[in-house]
Parts: sequence; structure tokens; C-alpha cells
Amino acid sequence: MDEGELAGIVTNVQRFSLHDGGGIRTVAFLKGCPFRCPWCCNPENLSFEPEPSWKSRLCIHCAMAPGGNGLIDCPRPASECPTGAKEMVGRERDVRELVDELVRDRTFFDESGGGITLSGGECLAGRNQEFSLAVLEEAHRRGVHTAVETTLAVPLADPERLVAACDLLLVDFKIASPGRSMAVLGLDVGLRDANLRAVLGLGAAVVARLPIVPGFTRGLANARANAERIRGLGISRADVLPFHQLGEAKYASSGRGYAMAGVPQLGSSDVADVVDALEAEGIEAVVHGE
Repeated sequence: MDEGELAGIVTNVQRFSLHDGGGIRTVAFLKGCPFRCPWCCNPENLSFEPEPSWKSRLCIHCAMAPGGNGLIDCPRPASECPTGAKEMVGRERDVRELVDELVRDRTFFDESGGGITLSGGECLAGRNQEFSLAVLEEAHRRGVHTAVETTLAVPLADPERLVAACDLLLVDFKIASPGRSMAVLGLDVGLRDANLRAVLGLGAAVVARLPIVPGFTRGLANARANAERIRGLGISRADVLPFHQLGEAKYASSGRGYAMAGVPQLGSSDVADVVDALEAEGIEAVVHGE
């Protein structure tokens, strides 16, 4: 298929990101994820299809009674909403159109050592994978640094092609126990590690990412298990991501329940034991997200 015809569903393009692959970056969020992390900060990207979102604060109840839920009770299509309270999340983009938008800030990339990053959802899951590879390759052809944020716990159609197109893989290490990871997240740790061995063997640059979440990934045993696995794979750097509540409001807009409502955010002092566990294995640890 010609790249100009290949399309993906994108929910957002975020500019001037500083913790998504080095330097100043522009990040595209692709829609669709096979996993279900209770703390997900992008619930609008769980479904692979465009879906409606409703913001009650903007609703003037022009087509339903006050107190109703616009996702369920409002008969008006999002395209006809006069205030933008109801809107469709996710828009089909073709490769060149998206890359044109992503590289508009190339001057900032060049000055800061930045580039573009693909995120999600899971940007390598299912049909997202072919689209993501094409976007990465087009950005490379234009001389732009590329990165992806991924679990890497999905089948890879062509690891060599991924490594050639992607300058940096930011790979999640969440629940270390394979059994609990499958039970809670639906995420196969063994598949991720097999993929990591494959791409590292091809010369990929990889940074591990550790989201530290109360009740799920916070705890010394989990930190040590992840640190040992990261060291065993030969990865030398890990970004530690303290739990935050930046995505909480998105759950109400998307009509989804939020398991982490009211859970306090974490700061750098709360993840000091994780940093210690990583450094004890000889891994450079960098705390992000505050």
C-alpha cells in the first residue's frame, strides 16, 4: 500500500514535550491499546476506533434534560454540538499529513537534540504497527530523530525494520511478576523481554520506563525484580515515573470508571527506593513526571 493511503487514528499531537525521548519533542498519540492498566492516563486511547467524549461543563442541555449524561442521553451527534461539549475523539490521519505536522518544530529539535515520539495507547499494537513504522520511516527520511513509547509486549512483524526506523525505544516495566502482570494488565512480560532481546541484538537504543503506582508497581520487591531484569537485558538507563493524576478528568469525559480516583500523587522522595534498587544494579536512574 502506498504510504499516502496508509492511515492511523490519532487523538492528539502534543508539542514541546520534554520527557519523551530527549530534547524538545512533538508527540503523536495513536488510538488503541490491548492492555488495561488501572492507572492509564490516556483512557481516550484505549479503543482502536474514534469515540464520543462529553464535557459536562460545556453542555447547555440543548437536546436533553439537565442532569443527563451526554454520552448516553444526548441524541445530537458530536458534529452538531454547538458548544463542543460532545466531540469525537480520534481522527484518521495519513502518513505524510501527520509527519508534516510533527516536523513543524524541527528548528527546536535541531537546537535541543529532540525529535518526534509516537505514543498511545500502544502505538505498536495491531494495525497501529504498520502505520507507526511508516511514520517513523518518513520522519527519518527527513532527518528527524524518532522515538516510541511502548510496552513492546506485542507481536513484532519486522524487528529489523523497527530498529532501522526508530532511534530510541522507551519501554515500560510495570508489574514484574509475569502471572500478576497478565492477570491485572493483560500484559505478557515474557513477550516483551523476548522482543527486547531481539531489538537489542540488532543494536537498538532502549531506555526502560518504570511507572510507580500505589497498589500495583510501588514496592521494593517489584522495583528490585524489574531492576534485575533490566540489568540482565543489558539496558543501562531507566526513567522512573511517579504516579500522577493528570488523566483523572478524562475518565468522566469518556464515560469510564477510574480505579485510581483520590489516590495521592507521588513525588521524587516517594520513589527513592526504586532509584536505589536500579543504581544497585548499575543502572542510571532518572526521575521524571513531577
